[in-house]
Amino acid sequence: VCLVARREDRLDEVLAQCREHVPWCQKVVADLSKLALIDDVAAEVTAALGGGVDVLINNAGVPKRRGVRDLTAEDVEDVMAMNYFSPVRLTLALLPGMLERDHGDIVNVSSMGVHMVAYRVGAYSASKAALEMFTESLHVELAGTGVRAHLFVPGTTLTEFSTPRSEEHTSEL
Repeated sequence: VCLVARREDRLDEVLAQCREHVPWCQKVVADLSKLALIDDVAAEVTAALGGGVDVLINNAGVPKRRGVRDLTAEDVEDVMAMNYFSPVRLTLALLPGMLERDHGDIVNVSSMGVHMVAYRVGAYSASKAALEMFTESLHVELAGTGVRAHLFVPGTTLTEFSTPRSEEHTSEL
């Protein structure tokens, strides 16, 4: 197991929990929204594991809770970078090795926000919808290769991600 996250302190907490069960777990500290670094992250993860990646779970995400009248082009691009382009680029970086070994699993985590209307998450929902369509394309195109694509759409879960941050508290919430 190799965990990737941008916040090293939080990554170390999760890594310690994982190592209670699997002592040889690894970590790579990286901000996956920095798309130009994705190939380097893939190489670092591969090296940390001592070989190829068998299972890729793309679970990084950013909500950007803003109404469409308040969204900027930069907001939308930031959300798409993290929620869509990052998992796509990481998948594309690791896919050749999976195909070469004739096995692998790619798990993309989406959101119920794609399947129902939600207030102030239009950019987020759109980015996750794009990820779902990419995952469905992978599923069809990789049939028979030994590499499988999976879409995971969790139900509502109370996490730090779902808690509004101070800058998001407005009278509209």
